[in-house]
Amino acid sequence: MNGCIRDNSEELKENERRLLEQYLLDNGITQEPTASGLYFILLEDTVGIEPDVTDIVEFEYTGWLVDDKVFGTTYRSVAEEEDIYSSNIVYGPIRLILQDALKGLTEGFQLMEEGEKAMMILPSDLAYGGSTIGIISSYSTLIFTIHLQKVISDPYLHEQTLIKNFMDENGFTGQPTASGLYYFPSVEGEGDLIPSGSRVQVKYKGYFLDGRVFDSNIDSETPLSITIPGELIIEGWNQGIQMMKKGSKGTLIVPYDLAYGAMGSNNISPYMTLVFDMEIVNFQ
Repeated sequence: MNGCIRDNSEELKENERRLLEQYLLDNGITQEPTASGLYFILLEDTVGIEPDVTDIVEFEYTGWLVDDKVFGTTYRSVAEEEDIYSSNIVYGPIRLILQDALKGLTEGFQLMEEGEKAMMILPSDLAYGGSTIGIISSYSTLIFTIHLQKVISDPYLHEQTLIKNFMDENGFTGQPTASGLYYFPSVEGEGDLIPSGSRVQVKYKGYFLDGRVFDSNIDSETPLSITIPGELIIEGWNQGIQMMKKGSKGTLIVPYDLAYGAMGSNNISPYMTLVFDMEIVNFQ
């Protein structure tokens, strides 16, 4: 049956080319593309670190199609203005491991320096090609404005510096466990420490070191019920909850290797330290 399906990819590519040419004309863009076909326009010039393909880049962006339809942004104000705001998204800077990014972004970021802003126009062969991703149809040109905020070559050193700054700013003092986990109790709780294998009811607020909240059940009447340790629970919780008692309240600082590591998860970018304000309601 596959032989009966007409391959119209060349037609779609030609249409993409026409639409891109019209977009460039309508917006007065005369920049020549790179050898790969990427259009790179520097918007704000600074002197800073140039990322290498093996680095991690932290940035903010807005992305749209040639019909000006915005498909993504890290700016809440833009999301609200374009009517694409979602309460499930944590707005603000995100991270990418550069070599894992779209081909056009990998190239474009390496033309930037830390602190700069740029526009990048990615023909589909530098983006998603013939795949459809959400509102991005096959053979779509993608346009980005990007603010490169940080180039991270050593994520461990970078995060350890951020942890120290966070502790200083919040008055936390103390040393981590052997695994690197920090626990700062505010309410001691009562009885014994929670043993392995316990069913625990917990209230929590999870946030990044910059204060952006990515998850919380503080306002819920029903605490989260989990078994410790658990395969689907980050190791920082498996270890940290066993440092607490019934009624304990405190703050966990969870390094990325005890959280979501180099992969990240949903709203959590690669190599992100996580902070949790925790309350143990009960355990059995």
